[in-house]
Amino acid sequence: MKNRIERITKMENILDELTIVVEKSDKAMNELEDSLINLNTLKKYYESQYMKDVMADKRKEVPQDLKRGVLSEDAVHMLLTDLRELSDKMEELSKKIR
Repeated sequence: MKNRIERITKMENILDELTIVVEKSDKAMNELEDSLINLNTLKKYYESQYMKDVMADKRKEVPQDLKRGVLSEDAVHMLLTDLRELSDKMEELSKKIR
């Protein structure tokens, strides 16, 4: 009887923990999906206006106290790389879950 109670309690704890993880993961996935519009906007900027803004910054036409990490050579590239790696990780995780 004691073993059964311990087993049920252990499984209940696992269920509770996994339920929280799934809820958090679902929320994060929804946030990521909702941000795809912004991702596409950033990609278009990077492909069209980015170099013009970088050159303007080099000519000191952009205020030096303005936050402008988007003009760095690596920031957008690193974000896109991180997203690709996250996508690959989600794909692999999906295979393990199913």
